[in-house]
This record gives sequence, structure tokens and C-alpha cells, in this order.
Amino acid sequence: MIITLVNDTFNVNNNGTTISAMRFAEALSQRGHRIRIITCGDPSKSGIDPETGFEMFYLPELKVPIASRLAHKQNTLFAKPVRETLEKAISGSDIVHIYQPWALGSAAQKIAKKMNIPAIAAFHIQPENITYNIGLKWFPLLTHLVYFLFYLFFYRKFTHIHCPSKFIAAQLRSRGYKARLHVISNGVHPVFCPPEKPRKHTFDPIRILMIGRLSPEKRQDVLIRAVSRSRYADRIQLYFAGKGPWEKKLRRMGSRLPNSPVFGYYNRDDLIKLIHECDLYVHTSDVEIEGISCIEAFTCGLVPVISDSRKSATTQFALGPQNLFKAGSPKSLAEKIDYWLDNLQELRKTEEEYIRLGKQYSLEHSIRKMEKVYSSMSRKYKNEYHRSIFFRFFSRAFQLCIAYPLLLFWIHFVLGVKVYGRRNLCGIKSALTVCNHVHMLDSALIGLAFFPRRVVFPTLPMNLKTLWPGKLVRVLGGFAIPENIMELKTFFEEMEFLLMKNCIVHFFPEGELKPYDTSLRSFKKGAFYLAAQARVPIVPMLITFESPKGLMKIIRKKPVMRFHIGKPIYPVATDCEIDSELRMKTVREQMEALAY
Repeated sequence: MIITLVNDTFNVNNNGTTISAMRFAEALSQRGHRIRIITCGDPSKSGIDPETGFEMFYLPELKVPIASRLAHKQNTLFAKPVRETLEKAISGSDIVHIYQPWALGSAAQKIAKKMNIPAIAAFHIQPENITYNIGLKWFPLLTHLVYFLFYLFFYRKFTHIHCPSKFIAAQLRSRGYKARLHVISNGVHPVFCPPEKPRKHTFDPIRILMIGRLSPEKRQDVLIRAVSRSRYADRIQLYFAGKGPWEKKLRRMGSRLPNSPVFGYYNRDDLIKLIHECDLYVHTSDVEIEGISCIEAFTCGLVPVISDSRKSATTQFALGPQNLFKAGSPKSLAEKIDYWLDNLQELRKTEEEYIRLGKQYSLEHSIRKMEKVYSSMSRKYKNEYHRSIFFRFFSRAFQLCIAYPLLLFWIHFVLGVKVYGRRNLCGIKSALTVCNHVHMLDSALIGLAFFPRRVVFPTLPMNLKTLWPGKLVRVLGGFAIPENIMELKTFFEEMEFLLMKNCIVHFFPEGELKPYDTSLRSFKKGAFYLAAQARVPIVPMLITFESPKGLMKIIRKKPVMRFHIGKPIYPVATDCEIDSELRMKTVREQMEALAY
């Protein structure tokens, strides 16, 4: 594949976003993909990089008042979007991966859309990083505003967003981001591995490490204050690996300790060597989208003590309460540091557990997952679900002018169907509906309930292959469920895409049709997991039967249908597995209640 990565800063190990882009580019190239990089730099140096083989497209710097000055302190730049360069770089690409929501990213998205090339956005810039660095961390409404502005001006234009952690995916969902969220770690480079020989832990001195940018949100000040409270203060040597605007302040604070902290900016090999020599890792950051430096440390066998901040993803790496301290509390951190130094045997045992945990975050694993995302996105623009505009127009006209009026007459006046609970559909924009499968025309009932909106009905391929009624089913919204299990993932991705576009998608969770069955059979899980992934409400429906009465006795001998529409059930958990299980149980309970 030809993969174009768009990132304002590249080839500078200054932050997690840039390092992630560089590692992804390197790993994807090694797997045979052709890599193009759009970034800030000297335009005259554009071309094939002789060392990496990447096609480099450099753009001049975009000078933004105030913002550029703050960015320079973090060793980052804004690239000026030059249309000719962007068109040249994006043309012919299979996928465009945009890392940052600035002017360059917005321009790249527009050009990719114009060229009909799929684009995915990454969410690497946590709004709290901005509010902390401008001194407004105490103003939470500003954080909400930044999330909203990111969505309004950038992320709402994408149907796919790469999230480095479940934490940030949950943050986006809670703030109304509707795109498909792909939770894929930035990945740990294979060179980060445990030392060949186990650590000796001589504690002479006690070496404690923290890796990260020296800036307000990382809270290195908490670690310095914690060490001054520790019983081992006179033996502790702190190492801060990183640089940033807070370095002078932290040096002044550290000078009061019995052993002044060592500050340094290390290349990869030297950093790994330092990790291997240290006894404990501390991560005090209040704000973290993933915390790749923490993962690198414990992948090398260094036990971490982590802030329990609600704004940080690193809390997920705590294997027990002794790995967490109260955010912003030097006293709590000092207690945890002393605990591990007092319990050497437990420290060594926990090191082995963290080494095993680190294997889950390998760069190779992340790259394989990202390749699958790229592949599914590139196919999405070519698959059968995106039918031609002529098919959509004529099928819609047929539905509104012929099919629905005839079905309405037949269902109500010939079959004697009565509908209950239609008011429960008020205000529903996008939803997944489920119903027991007990009649040949139960799909028509659901379609009429949402009239004039169109409902999508996944169905067996055999129901679409015949001239009659196959063509009719297809025109009325039928989509074939793949017979090949390898194609199911793409099918469910497409159903999720339709849900994000405010469509109604209907499933019969019981599977096969069983005419006039009055029992409620077991459910298959697929529909409920789809609803959890797309974060849409589930509307339970139920068909019951009664003996015909009055004039209907003359028309029909078979039982007449009663169609019950339940109340929508909204997402209850961020984790898809938990949400799908809980809502499947609730749907069944509500459908059983509708039967009485």
C-alpha cells in the first residue's frame, strides 16, 4: 500500500506523537509498504530520504501568533499547507493518516476527500495538554470547549479515528464524537526489552527514573517533593529523561534534595541502558493519552508507581494498589516509593509480571492492527454497500410511491395488524432495532414503523439472489450477510458506518424465521456488539399473536399480529463487551415484558 503520514513535526524525538509517527513509518516500511511523509521542513530537501527510503514532502513553517512561540518551547512546529505539495503527496495514496488537527491536517483531509482517498485521523493532542501549558488547568470548562472545537473544525469530518488508548476513546465518546474509534497502542519498539541479567537492586544508590517532557502537566515537581519526604531520601538518586519549559524550575527544586536530580535527553540506546540500571519508575503525569514512556519502562522490567489522575490513561497499567498514588500528593507517592523499597522480594516478583504485560504492547502487534484498519478503509470505498446514486434514487422512489402504500394497506386491512408504542420512536436519529422473527412480513412492519425513513435489513444471501422476491427485498433495504466468515468484519464495519450516518439498522437476533412462534428464543450476540461499537440505542420490538375478532374473523383464519415497540435502550458502558452483554439482557427483559 502507499501510505501517506501527515504530521507537522517529524524526525525529532520531542514528544510521543512525533515518535509514534516515526516508529509507525519505520515499521510499515519494513513490512513492504511505500511511505510518504508530509511535514514541516526545508522544501528544497523534499525527495527520497537516503537513510529511510521515505518519500519526504517538506513544507515551510506556518507562523501563528502566540501559538508558535508556545509550540517552539515544546520543540514542535506548525507546517504551512501548500496545496501543490499536498496534492502531489496525496495523489495515488491508498490511505492518508493525519496525526494532528492543525491547518496542515485540515488541508490534507480536504484534498484526500476531493481525490476520493480514505483518510483516518489520530487523536494524539489531549486538550488538557493545552490548558495546563497556558496556566488554565483550574478552568475545566475550557477543556470541554477545546474538545468541542476539535470536533467542530476537524474530527467530525472523519469516519475513522485512531485512539492510542481506551481512556481517550471513552473521553471522545462521552463528548459526542461519532466516528469509528480504533483503539490501537502506539506500540513499544522491540529494542525495549528486559536486561539480559536480572537487576541486582543494590540500592547504592537507589535509582528512580521518570521519562517525559518537562512541562506542567507531567508534574515532576510531585516526585521531587515526594523524595524529600521518603525515609530513603539521602540514598535516592532521581533521573529525569526529557526536556521542556519546566527544566530550570525543576533544577531549582531538585537542588534542595540530598542528591540533586540528573537531567538529560537520551537517545534510544542510552535510554534503554538507563532503564536497565534503575530500580523503580515513577509516572506522576496528570495528563496522558497513553503514556508510551511508562509502557517502555515496564516492558524493560521496571516496576512503575503511577498517578491515579482521572485525566491519564496510565492508571490502566497498575497491577495493584501499590502501583498507584493519589494524584498530586507527594505524601502518597512517598509512601508507595517506601513500600517498594521495603519489599525487595515483591519488587522482583512484580518485575516479571510487568515484563509479561509489556508484550501486549509490542509495535508489531500495533502495526498489524493498523494495517487491518487501512485495508478495510481502502476497500470501503469500493465495496458493494456503496450503491450507485441511480440505484438509491429509484429504490427510494419505489419505496415511497409504491411499496409502502401497498404494504400499509395489506398489513393493516388484510392482516389486521395493530401497532403499540410508536411514540417510543420519537427523537430517534440512529438506532439498531431487534425483533423476534415470526412472520414473512415482519420486516415490512419495522419498515412501516419508521416510515418515511429507510431501514436497512441484513438478510441471508439467498433472499436477495432470486428475481422475485429477491430484487424487491434488495430495493426495500436488504443487505446480504456474507457467507464467508472472513468477510464478516467488513460487513459489520459497514453496518456501523451506516449507523454513524443516522441510519436505522434492523437485526433478528434469533436468527432463522419460525412462523407464529410464541416463545422467545435465544439471541445471537452480533447485533448487540454492533450497537455497543457504534454507541447507538437499541430499540426492542416484539410481535405477538391474537385470535381474529369481529369482521377480521371472516377475512382471516390465522392469528392476527400485534406489533409492540419498546423504549430505546442507550449505551450503559464504554467497554463494548460489557455494554453488549448488559444491553442484551435488558432487551430480553423488556421484550418479555411486552408480551404481557
